Amino acid sequence: MNEPMRTATVSMLRRRTKELLKLAAEHPILITRYGKPAFVLMSVDHYNRISEIE
Repeated sequence: MNEPMRTATVSMLRRRTKELLKLAAEHPILITRYGKPAFVLMSVDHYNRISEIE
């Protein structure tokens, strides 16, 4: 079963970049701006895996 994607705000990304990059190495993180989805932070390996699927 898939677990829900972790989320962080743009402000949190600015303050806790190092921590969020470490987390994103394992699992994608949804970055929100003004409460709405804006970006996904993920490792290159994860991006390459999902790109191959499409």
